[in-house]
Amino acid sequence: MLDRVNNQIRDFTCRVNKLEPENERLRGVERDYGRVRRVLGDERINEIVGVAKEQELVTKKQEIAARKSRTDRGYVR
Repeated sequence: MLDRVNNQIRDFTCRVNKLEPENERLRGVERDYGRVRRVLGDERINEIVGVAKEQELVTKKQEIAARKSRTDRGYVR
């Protein structure tokens, strides 16, 4: 029982050590985002993010339509 718990602790410690660099990178991204938000303002950032999301949605719909078109014509890979 104790060996199993020690192995679990070791595994969790290893996982945490692997995730720490990614977490630090994400904290840096968050700080940069905060800086941009302070410079441009919340309203402008929300507008920009909204436009980006709309563009992503349009692109995704176009990709789905293109795939469907290829499938309808028998060009499935």
